[in-house]
Amino acid sequence: MNTDIKQQYEKLADQYQLVVNSKKKQLKLIAFARLISFLAIFPAFYYLYQVSHLLAFGLSFAALCIFLFLIRKYIRTEQQLKFNEQLVRINQNEIGALNRDLHPFDDGKEFIDPHHDYSYDLDMFGAGSFFQFLNRTVTNRGKKQLASLLCTSKRTKDEILLRQKAIQELSGDLNWRQNFMAFGNETEEKSKQDQLEDFIGDIVPLKSERRLSILAAILPPLTILLIILSIAGFTSKSYYLIPVLAQWIIFTLYSKTTSHLTKKFEKQSKLLQQYSEMLRLIDEKNFESEYLKQLQSKLFIQGLSAGKITAELQKALNEFEYRQNLLPALILNSVFLWDIRCLLKLYKWQQKYAKQLPLWFEVIAEFDALISFGNCNYNHPNWTTPEINDSEFRLNAQNIGHPLIDEKRCISNTFTLSSREQIAIITGANMAGKSTFLRTIGINLVLASTGSNVSAEKFEFSPIRIYTSMRTSDNLMNDESYFYAELLRLQSMLTIIRNGENLFVILDEMLKGTNSVDKLNGSKELINQLISLNAHGIIATHDLGLTELTTKYQSIKNQCFEVLLQNDELKFDYKLIDGVTRTMNATFLMKKMGIIPSN
Repeated sequence: MNTDIKQQYEKLADQYQLVVNSKKKQLKLIAFARLISFLAIFPAFYYLYQVSHLLAFGLSFAALCIFLFLIRKYIRTEQQLKFNEQLVRINQNEIGALNRDLHPFDDGKEFIDPHHDYSYDLDMFGAGSFFQFLNRTVTNRGKKQLASLLCTSKRTKDEILLRQKAIQELSGDLNWRQNFMAFGNETEEKSKQDQLEDFIGDIVPLKSERRLSILAAILPPLTILLIILSIAGFTSKSYYLIPVLAQWIIFTLYSKTTSHLTKKFEKQSKLLQQYSEMLRLIDEKNFESEYLKQLQSKLFIQGLSAGKITAELQKALNEFEYRQNLLPALILNSVFLWDIRCLLKLYKWQQKYAKQLPLWFEVIAEFDALISFGNCNYNHPNWTTPEINDSEFRLNAQNIGHPLIDEKRCISNTFTLSSREQIAIITGANMAGKSTFLRTIGINLVLASTGSNVSAEKFEFSPIRIYTSMRTSDNLMNDESYFYAELLRLQSMLTIIRNGENLFVILDEMLKGTNSVDKLNGSKELINQLISLNAHGIIATHDLGLTELTTKYQSIKNQCFEVLLQNDELKFDYKLIDGVTRTMNATFLMKKMGIIPSN
């Protein structure tokens, strides 16, 4: 664990907790002042009306304005409180993550797919998975995008380089990343986020929009003018009641539409606000990397940024919230035709911008996914930025380790494959580290292809599609045996290669479901196929007969994990060396555990 990074997270958590405590005190004071201002509206009018109509109306109106201001102030302060509470939680979660506590993070179990090229074999998704280790997404779309990035291993050199620079830039801006996460984390309804696009894109059915716009422009000023004339004594009759009545007739006619819309907005307003804040953060940031600039450029339309455009919508939604209090709703709809004005704002906004939302949400999702990689790079400063060689195949991993193994316990290894070395055959006793090593190579290759740093001292690779066959199972529903399921997977692998796709294959103990002689012969023939098709990869096996293929092919090399027997105990060093293993331990372990007699 990097002590400096942990201390940074602890420092930030303490700072934000102080802000949280301060905002809680502010909310209590604002709530008390809001109550006083509300209670002052009626007494001010009742007791002062006999003294002065103008004074009574003036003080009551002032109390109402103060009340509305304090409502807005309370909402903003509450938002600041929740925002800082999220920042506290984010930093506390990162402290836990450095201690290998991943439970706060979504494990992506819905993305588990036994038929995927490699994700199932590499434990990419599920409890304790690499996805759970990496995932810091705060939107449902972002989570899906992160899963998609991890499930795609083949990219061009230019694509990888663009992403490398973007991830490195995000990694270096801790505060911006955490602010983005805090805004997105405020909602607990992530499962409903995908509905937001359809919701806002569903245009409000508003009849006579032009006529309503004219009435909304004329009636409120006329009402205010007549009220002022009545208070000033220029007229003894209450002519202002005529436009007030007109406003209530219009409000009643559109009450069904308003009520329907309000119910929908109450469910989505909070979520939209977070999207608006995330867009604003992206809008206002001066990015340096080309890929982030490209994403940012998608958020501008007609000279306006998506953050400002969605802020307009959010402002209209906030104005809807004033109607939740009976007295303000009564006054606002009597004087300002309030609900109709809000309806018109929403209708006009949707007409102009609703079609842009899908693109904006895609940009948010991409940033959300990239932030997870940036956070990973930040948490592991000793990881290296991969070098890319697209002129010829090359894999050079110096002191590579598995990201999920604690760095204090992780045994690193060096592994290389050049264009002349197609296949590495890895032998070794049970529990010597073969399968873990295969997953180490596979998961770091996936990371490198996304543009992320990898868990190695040095890493050079060629962009290539990854395909594994390590963990197959029978399918009783389809009447498939374990052996047949493995054959289907190998068949799929060879079909991809024969169709011209360059694959890096990772195979663990081929043809486990047949007898040893048939298994050896079949495995040799499969390797012959891989060599002839110019595939590259790693094969772990207990069949020492496969190691004899090095006499036939110079493009095959043997490496192994050796086990030492000392004082009747097995010693594992988990270090990869050249050559073929000389030790097998199944019988020894069975005797040690009392499964078979020791004599």
